[in-house]
Amino acid sequence: MPSMSLSHKLKLFSNYIYDMRLKEIYNILFWVYPYWWNKKTAKFFLNKFYPKIGIDLFPPFLEIEPTTICNFRCKTCEHTYWKEPSRNMTFDQFKYIFDQFGKPKWLGLTGIGSSYLNKDFHKMIAYAKSKGTIVEVMDHFSHFKNENQIRELLEIGPDFQFVSIYGGTKKTSDSVCIGSDFSKVIENIKTFARLKKQMKKRFPIFSVHYIVTKDSKEEIFNFLDFLKSLDTEIAEVLVTPMLHDFKDAKEYAVDLEPEYIEKVRKKSEEVKIPVTVNMIAYKEAEKLKEKPSMDCCKEYIMPFVFVDGKISPCCGLNEANQRELLKKNSPGNLFQTNLKKVWYSPQYRRIRNMIRNNQCPRECAMCPAYVAENMKSSTKNLIVSARC
Repeated sequence: MPSMSLSHKLKLFSNYIYDMRLKEIYNILFWVYPYWWNKKTAKFFLNKFYPKIGIDLFPPFLEIEPTTICNFRCKTCEHTYWKEPSRNMTFDQFKYIFDQFGKPKWLGLTGIGSSYLNKDFHKMIAYAKSKGTIVEVMDHFSHFKNENQIRELLEIGPDFQFVSIYGGTKKTSDSVCIGSDFSKVIENIKTFARLKKQMKKRFPIFSVHYIVTKDSKEEIFNFLDFLKSLDTEIAEVLVTPMLHDFKDAKEYAVDLEPEYIEKVRKKSEEVKIPVTVNMIAYKEAEKLKEKPSMDCCKEYIMPFVFVDGKISPCCGLNEANQRELLKKNSPGNLFQTNLKKVWYSPQYRRIRNMIRNNQCPRECAMCPAYVAENMKSSTKNLIVSARC
């Protein structure tokens, strides 16, 4: 969102005005924009101004993992290499956690699993939307039971719908995402676009999370042509290399060179579809000269809640195949302890204070987005603590 043109941002925002989503408009203007989309104001308020006047802001945003059940064995996904038993979060558990946040301004409802394998997934979205929360969901569009389930999604109307794609062709995508069917995904995307137009729905606004591997890297250009052919509103295509090149998936990790990023941006202009290069894609991402320092971090105000209730500072620490390590260093479990008690605990206060002082907490040692002078030592301490 930060790298989009002002005209595109205004066009997306107009959907809220036409649909009279007044609570969401308030949340965007007074919360999401200043504390999330605008990195400069977020850094100033969260890490500079508020601490000076004694305000330690309660998290207005959150992400909840509805399931860890998945019948695919994607070669780049940590889920393939887990020993953790898969499970669903029940609706009552989801509601219990959601309500602890009061009325969150933003909810990311995704995790390391296939959302539609949880029968309560749509019920969770609908509950969050009933509170005026801006809801972003991410899925691979493989597990819709039928067209009616897509209609139901459109009726509920989450704000942003991302579809994760591992490539621009069936050969590439299916070779990475074992068990999936690229042809089915493409047909579901087409059906989504068709029904959205037929039903005259403005939401959810469609986006794509394009995961770049060595094989899918060049396929993005033809895939952008496909998206153009849908003739539907697209918020963005988020281009992302692997967040963490862990051992089992290392061969799929790639760098996004400045020349490649520029080529993608030119294609973006040609098809008139906004492309955002994920900021974890090294210093060239979003035209940054270098990775931002740890005291620029604002992600900690969007904690990630695992399916079993344990909390992590943010979702960026996932996908490193260090799940048990993250859980071991979790500040608390929201099924067992109230969020406010966890958020204002000595451990969580230490995490926030270190970030604000440009230090890397051990809980954030695998952060792919920011850097700090003590990052290497934090990583070492994290690994040592896991062995103790």
